[in-house]
Amino acid sequence: MKSKLSVKKVFTALLMFAAAFMLFTVTAYADDYGNFSYSLVEPEDGEEFEAYNEISAYRENDESADAVVEVPSEIDDTPVTKISASAFSWKSMVKEFIIPDTVTVIENGAFYNSSSLKTVVIPDSVTYIGESAFQGCTSLEYVIIGDGVKEIGDIAFKDCTSLKYLRIGSSVEEIGDGAFFGCTSLKDVIIPPSVKNIGELAFGMTQNGDTEGLIDGFTFYADNNGAVNEYNARYSDSQTAGKAAFDVSDVKECSEGAHKAEYANIRTATDAYEGLDIAQCSVCKAIITRPNTDIAPEEASASQWVTLAVVAAAVIAIVIAAAVYVKKSKKRRAEAIEAYKAGKPIPDLADKEKADAKAAEKAAKKRAKQEAKLKSYQNLK
Repeated sequence: MKSKLSVKKVFTALLMFAAAFMLFTVTAYADDYGNFSYSLVEPEDGEEFEAYNEISAYRENDESADAVVEVPSEIDDTPVTKISASAFSWKSMVKEFIIPDTVTVIENGAFYNSSSLKTVVIPDSVTYIGESAFQGCTSLEYVIIGDGVKEIGDIAFKDCTSLKYLRIGSSVEEIGDGAFFGCTSLKDVIIPPSVKNIGELAFGMTQNGDTEGLIDGFTFYADNNGAVNEYNARYSDSQTAGKAAFDVSDVKECSEGAHKAEYANIRTATDAYEGLDIAQCSVCKAIITRPNTDIAPEEASASQWVTLAVVAAAVIAIVIAAAVYVKKSKKRRAEAIEAYKAGKPIPDLADKEKADAKAAEKAAKKRAKQEAKLKSYQNLK
């Protein structure tokens, strides 16, 4: 078993190198969509499939820190159906990539060593998770695998050391070698009846020096699934008195809505998705999810409050100025009416006449000074 996994590690490393080289070559000619690079795949002569887009890369920036990034479901009216090899590998800032329900394939090493990823929710549209797809995602805590997935590739989630909550979809048939090897925080998992084969060192195992060792307290909940029994038998020789390598418990059934669990929000509210609640039932051990219905409103920042205060003060000032102007206008109108009735000069007209008289007097004085200067000049001649 050890040599088999070692050979697979070497093969996977070579595969990852080749994928990275191909990615570099492809993205040089790929088109951009925001921070994403993508390629349009169209059928050639004799091929029968509908055109699709595949995401080949993502560029992190200053806004990527702790972000939830939505992968586009379509570009230029063509669906995005594939996340290419190494497309989101080695990312160190993004908390989650929201995978749209148009995607059907997540290729080898797609999220390899993305150390900041915390949550992975794979939609039901995905049928295949490639080898090393999420290997080395050391911050990953929550993995929800959709009900459309048929196969989980070799070492797909290897060394995801923070992984605590795992839900395997109801259609998974194949779980590859070392798929969850080295997931030291994963203490239990429900294997659905659909699973037909569990690969070497897939669960409950980690590296212990130069050899593989068991993870203490790992438990299968499996309803006596044959694949689990066969997997358990492979490692029973290492246990005393023929004791099975891993504890196996039957899955207890909980009626709809009767799960004994406390929910916690695992996704940040975004325009694309309003968050997700996840819990593990204390009775049946199932991972339970639901849309988050209690998202706290975003608190305004200090700058937002200052802006709001300035706008409010400006509005109040405008309202007060308008009220004063209207009040003065009404007063002047009332005074004009009273003066007209009494046969007196209308205040506004009287003021205007006085102003006109002053202006005329000022103009006359100015003309007199100019005429005096002109006469003085003529006398000098």
